[in-house]
Amino acid sequence: MVKCAIYCRVSSDEQAEKGTVESQISYAKRYLELHGPENNIDDYEFYVDEGVSGTIPLLERPAGARLISAVKASDFKILFMYRLDRLARSVKHVLDTYELLESKGIALKSMTEAFDTGSPTGKFFMTLLASIAALERDTILERTQMGKDRNARAGKWVSGAPPFGYRIGEEGKLVIYESEAETVKLIFKLYAEGMSMFELSKYLNAKGVETPATSKKTKSLSTGKWHAGHVSIILRNEAYTGIYNYLQRSKKNRETIEVGVPVLIDIETFGDIQKRILSNSDTTRGRRGKNYLLRGVIFCGHCKRAMVGNSGGSNGIKVYYRCTGTVDQGQGKRCNAKLITAVAIENAVWEDILEMVQNPEKFREYIDEAIAKNKDSIAPVINELSEVEESIQLKQKARGKILSMITRGVISDQEAEDELKTLSVEIRSLNSRKESLFEQQGKSKRIETETINSQVVFDFIRNNSATLDDEVKANIIQGLVERIEITTIFDTNNRKRGNVAVMSYWLGRSMELNIPTDSQLQTTLINIESTWEFQAFSRFGGRRIKWQ
Repeated sequence: MVKCAIYCRVSSDEQAEKGTVESQISYAKRYLELHGPENNIDDYEFYVDEGVSGTIPLLERPAGARLISAVKASDFKILFMYRLDRLARSVKHVLDTYELLESKGIALKSMTEAFDTGSPTGKFFMTLLASIAALERDTILERTQMGKDRNARAGKWVSGAPPFGYRIGEEGKLVIYESEAETVKLIFKLYAEGMSMFELSKYLNAKGVETPATSKKTKSLSTGKWHAGHVSIILRNEAYTGIYNYLQRSKKNRETIEVGVPVLIDIETFGDIQKRILSNSDTTRGRRGKNYLLRGVIFCGHCKRAMVGNSGGSNGIKVYYRCTGTVDQGQGKRCNAKLITAVAIENAVWEDILEMVQNPEKFREYIDEAIAKNKDSIAPVINELSEVEESIQLKQKARGKILSMITRGVISDQEAEDELKTLSVEIRSLNSRKESLFEQQGKSKRIETETINSQVVFDFIRNNSATLDDEVKANIIQGLVERIEITTIFDTNNRKRGNVAVMSYWLGRSMELNIPTDSQLQTTLINIESTWEFQAFSRFGGRRIKWQ
């Protein structure tokens, strides 16, 4: 006697239709009453996924994962589903599942479609049905998008929740929501008068003004409290000027559609606000013209947030790096770390880099060792790659001979199918290994390139260190510095005693001056760590206490 499995699924879109899953289950029970005896089926088990999209691989679905485990354990002999698109709406996912079932000797059958995967024609028909299911899904998505485009051209709002200050009216268009609209106008007015986003958020909290999340009764971690981020989003939203560009940020290069919106802020005022935001952004980065060399690589050792450049004093002459968590952004300070003088930490980093490039003999042996190891490791890879390519060619020739023998009637269709199936598995395995070897070969080439590039960069720094400007220095630091962490040292009375900076450098990166690189393609040859100590209020430098 035979045990079978029945897989049922409805997507999240279909859940609205109550009883869909139950209908599949009821149909399966009736089907087995009718066809169970002829298939010697005496036992069955249901695997049911509710609210799961057919585009998700079977292994990533709750019931689907249990089904795969049962397949691998060979717990049943036949897998039934109401229709093939219940199993998956992707041709690849259908075929992957079929191959797993086939390897375990498990038959795949649809209760409503006539195909038998035991024959080449049946397998072709199954693939065709899977392709139709994928086409149907793509068509639904396309029609949905076309419907959105049509509504957008008619002036309706189709971009999710409306902006703060609006609601969606009966005709699907945005209408002004007065209480929120007054808050929007107040935010623009106060910011134009010189109030910062942080100050605005604190003022709105003090007044008890409803936040966007509170007003729309949505769940959010920030519900009930204004933050500078809320204010920033409102000040930058061009929709308040009366025009919203639908699909402007689409990654599929779709046509942008202008959607008319009731005006809350006139275009001139909005333009002035954007200029002020840009100007204020420059100010928060420090004195105009100041290039913070460590931007993007310096972090707080206490809360791990980024540190940013900051200027102080009556003329903005005192320049520091501060933790972004030390500023009250509307919800209070989140870090007690102290400032560190910019020139002190920047000089320390640059001194580390100069020591590397001016004493290359310290690192030459490490680089030479990396090159030698790379050469030793790549030789067998190249040899194996040649052998694998030769094996693939032989398998392909063997496949051609089998096809020729079928034509001449030397072997039967079944014999040919068995042989071709075996060859297909072997070729697939060889191609997989070939891809892995290609990847190893590519990595080896990158190591070689990075080694040469490091030497070129070191020569450039050594020969031009006295004349390099801040912009070039910043690019060099961005390429060689992995991370800098600043930790404030306090005495027993919680007074600042100084700072400790830990700098991590990496050599061998694919770095070219002024050219950003893809960090995913970089291979670090050598890691170096340097630790510096700075006295409290030190303005010029510190002392290195560790180098490894």
